[in-house]
Amino acid sequence: MKQIPLALPHQIAERQKPMPTTAEYEALARVRLSQNFILRDFLFSTECAARGLTNFPEDPEHVVMAGKALCEKVLEPVLAKWGRFAITFGYQSREGVEFKWSKAMRAAKGRNSNPHQWDRKTWGDEVYARVDITPYCVQDGLVDKHIVGQWMMMNLDIDLLMQWRKSNGYCISISPNARRVWFIWGDPQKGEPRREVFMGAHYWNRIFPTLPEDERPRFAPSATGGRITWRGRF
Repeated sequence: MKQIPLALPHQIAERQKPMPTTAEYEALARVRLSQNFILRDFLFSTECAARGLTNFPEDPEHVVMAGKALCEKVLEPVLAKWGRFAITFGYQSREGVEFKWSKAMRAAKGRNSNPHQWDRKTWGDEVYARVDITPYCVQDGLVDKHIVGQWMMMNLDIDLLMQWRKSNGYCISISPNARRVWFIWGDPQKGEPRREVFMGAHYWNRIFPTLPEDERPRFAPSATGGRITWRGRF
């Protein structure tokens, strides 16, 4: 079993602001984001917990705004359509994201962001955030995971949707300049393509322009023409 390295005292001191009090953490965790979610649903990080790091946000107000946007754009619609799901990865603090980074690396990367750190402000005051979920209807074999993924891309305001052949989870990003790309990761050692793209450059440049209005995704087009990266942005 791979052992997760624990943070040494000097690493914690270097990366962290003073630990929040229990009352501060509890008050933030109870903030209501939508009809069915509070911030506590997204604040647990396995990596931070295992390493003794806090997952308390640098900018709680921005994190609340991002959480509300994720709930409105993605999670409440998925819940209404497909039923309950597990949130397997929500918010992660800078301490967790940058645990193994040197001071030079942190300075060089600037605002280059892991979208799970909702308050990194890659897009300034606009929301760029990510959440991982596993719908129970997919996990229990009641619905094919490709069908759920296709419904998400056709009906929701999604920036990037990633899946894995080995699991039933979905990694979902939202952003102000949505790429609207959907793909699945595979294992080349098992004869699978490393990455199979379902909605990318080919779709947005060749297929999308030919579709009747009623067959197009509700949110379109792609801000990057289906490219996974934003050229010149980061």
